[in-house]
Amino acid sequence: ARIIGWGATAEGGPPANLLQEADVRIVGDARCQSAYELNAPAMDPGTMVCAAEPGRDTCQGDSGGPLMVRDSLGAWALVGVTSWGQGCASPEFPGVYTRLGAPGLNDWVMQRHPRAAFNAPPVIHSGLPATFTQQSFHPDPGHFTTFNWDFDGDGQYDDGSGSSAVFSFPAGAQTVGLEASRPGGDRANIRRRIAVNGRPTAVAGGPNGYSVREGGSVLLTASGADPEGQTLSYSWDLDRNGAFEVSGQTTSFSALHLDGPTTRAVVLRVCDSAGGCATSSATARVRNAPPRANAGRDRRVKRGRRVRFFVRASDPGRDRLKATWRIAGHTKRGSRVIHVFKRPGPYVVRVTVTDGDGGSTTDRVRVRVARR
Repeated sequence: ARIIGWGATAEGGPPANLLQEADVRIVGDARCQSAYELNAPAMDPGTMVCAAEPGRDTCQGDSGGPLMVRDSLGAWALVGVTSWGQGCASPEFPGVYTRLGAPGLNDWVMQRHPRAAFNAPPVIHSGLPATFTQQSFHPDPGHFTTFNWDFDGDGQYDDGSGSSAVFSFPAGAQTVGLEASRPGGDRANIRRRIAVNGRPTAVAGGPNGYSVREGGSVLLTASGADPEGQTLSYSWDLDRNGAFEVSGQTTSFSALHLDGPTTRAVVLRVCDSAGGCATSSATARVRNAPPRANAGRDRRVKRGRRVRFFVRASDPGRDRLKATWRIAGHTKRGSRVIHVFKRPGPYVVRVTVTDGDGGSTTDRVRVRVARR
C-alpha cells in the first residue's frame, strides 16, 4: 500500500516542505486490535484498517490523506484515509486508517464522489459486436455530459463516444476504458479488464461438398475447434429454414423426392460451452438417377394374336417418364402398347424409359411366337 501526505517526517516535527510518499504493508486486524487493546476508543476492524512498515508511517499533519493499493489493472485505488495512531513509525503501533470498504462509509463516499462506470455484456464473443453502456455518477446537478471510450487498450479515449458504444474484440483478455466529463468541471475515468470468449471454428464438409443421387442419402461430417479447448456441440439446418433441427457431429442428408440435377445448401452450427457459435455451409449436389423399369415376365404367344405389353416405371426424382418400345423392328411409344406378331419364332422386346433429365433405363421381355 502507499501513503502520501504533507505531515511531519518525525514525531513532533514540523510539516514537510515537499509532498512525501512511502510504501507500507497492510496489517492484519487481529494484530492491530492487540496493539491497541488498551486504547480508548479501541481499533474497530469494521470501520478501520491498519498499515505499517519499519521506519515508515503517517504522522501529525497527514490526517485525511490517502491509503492506496493497486487494482487488477495496476491503477491506484483508495482503500483508506489517514486517521490516527500512537506516535509515528512506532514498531509497536501501526498507523490506523478509515476503512473505506466498510459498507456505511463506502455508501457515504460514493454518494459524494464523481465516478465513471459502465455496464458490459455478461459474455462477450470474439468478432461479434458488444454494447457498453455508461453508468457514471456525479452528485451535482447536470451530472456528466460527455463520454469517450478506449477499446484498444492504448490509454486514449478515442475509440467511441456517447452514452453507449459498440465494439468487437479478438479473443482473450482486453482492457476497456471510459472517460466521463462535463464542461469546465470534473473528469473521471475507469478501466476494466474483460474476458473475450474465442468463438470456435466450424467446417461443414470438404472443399467439394457432398454428392448424392436423387432418392439416396449421404453422410454429413462436421469438424470444429475451440481456442480455449471448450466442449463443442454441433447442429445442422438441412432444409434452409434457419432452424438447426438436427444435432450431432454427423448426420444423414436425404435426397428423397428431390429432382436432380440440383444443389442444396446445408448449414452447420458449432457452439462452445460459453455460447460462442460459428457457422459453416456446404453444398449437397443431387445427381440425376435413372428411372426404374419393369416390362414384365417373358411370354409365349400365338402368331396373329394381339399381344399387350405394359411397363411399370418410376423415378426417384419424380420426373415425367416416356417409354419407347422396339418390337420386331417396329417402334412404339407409351407405357401400354399392342403388337401382332406375323411370323413365328423367338423375339426380344425392349422398352426404354427416359426421364426429364435424359436418364434412361432399358428392360426386355423374351417372346416366343408359335404358329397357331
